[in-house]
Amino acid sequence: MTQLYRSPGEEAMTMTTTQQYTAMAAVLVVLAGAGRVWWQMHRLRRLLRSERAAALLTDATHHRDMEAFRARVARAVAEQRAAEEFTARFLDDLAVMAAADEVVAAELARTTHHNPQEGDTP
Repeated sequence: MTQLYRSPGEEAMTMTTTQQYTAMAAVLVVLAGAGRVWWQMHRLRRLLRSERAAALLTDATHHRDMEAFRARVARAVAEQRAAEEFTARFLDDLAVMAAADEVVAAELARTTHHNPQEGDTP
């Protein structure tokens, strides 16, 4: 039997073997509980780290996708502007050609002959 003293001068208290086993079992239960809590906290920390990594990866992927999308939109806008500029130049050229056709038609209507080399034009 183990003797335990509460304070000097008091008489000794003794623990039976059953009480010792019960105390040891209680200590083991507490240690097992603490170990389980530690393991759960460890798993939770690992889970949080993996969640953070996944969130960072998702953000990076989103950023990369947005950059690619912006580049595609910028190319499409540049192509659209180039097409509009080409159309504007083409319409200007058509207007010049229409004005030239009007001048030629007016001159042809005014003249009787179409061969100026023969000297028949008035």
